[in-house]
Amino acid sequence: MKTDDTFFHEVENDRRKENRKNVTIQILIKMGNLINGRGITNNISMHGLYLKSLQIFKGNNIHSKDLAGSTVRVMIPSEHITINGSIAWVDLKTGEGAIKIISTSDDNCWQKLCK
Repeated sequence: MKTDDTFFHEVENDRRKENRKNVTIQILIKMGNLINGRGITNNISMHGLYLKSLQIFKGNNIHSKDLAGSTVRVMIPSEHITINGSIAWVDLKTGEGAIKIISTSDDNCWQKLCK
């Protein structure tokens, strides 16, 4: 039997429209006023990024379907970029998720990073 957490992950894997670039970048994540944490991104594309953050996603008493669509801000200090987006899917067991990018603080820098 599949849980809600794995359902979102499997659905989003089938919806990838862009090639993703494999990277390893440290990120800072902010959701609302109360939830902050560190994480890492392993692949990026012009319109999305995969992330892993045990501080943010693992251990919270929430369901992944409650997080889907929530707004999130991701900072990449090494590149001086801030990304505003919404959560596409989350796997609360592993602390992994994906973000659909709405806007960036520097579109040209983001494009260079994605190539």
